[in-house]
Amino acid sequence: MSDYLRRENLLWEGSRMMLPEHKQAIRAQNEYEKRVNPPLLDEQELEELGIVAMESLSYSLPIHVEYWEDGYYKKLIAVVERVNEQSKQVSFREGPESIVTVEIQKLKSIERI
Repeated sequence: MSDYLRRENLLWEGSRMMLPEHKQAIRAQNEYEKRVNPPLLDEQELEELGIVAMESLSYSLPIHVEYWEDGYYKKLIAVVERVNEQSKQVSFREGPESIVTVEIQKLKSIERI
C-alpha cells in the first residue's frame, strides 16, 4: 500500500469546506428553531392584563410589557397610550415620539414597575 493511502482521514480533508451559503443556511435554520408560538391566555389572565393596563392608562404609570411578534417575545417599558376595543389593540408610549401598537391576543404579560 502506498504512503498516500496510509494517511487515514487526511485523504478526505480536501472535501471539508463550508461555503458562505452553507453557513447562512445553518444560521437561518438555527434562528427558525428559536421561534416560539404566540401566547394563549385564558379569560382570567386577560382580565388581569386589562386591570394593569387600565391603571397605567388612567394614572400614566410605567409598566413592563412582554408581547409576541414574528415568532419572538419582545419586552418594553412603556405607558399605555390608548386601548382600542374595536380593533382589539393597545398602544404603548415608550418615549416622547415612540408609540408601539400591539394586538391584545399577542400580549404575554403586563406588570407594574
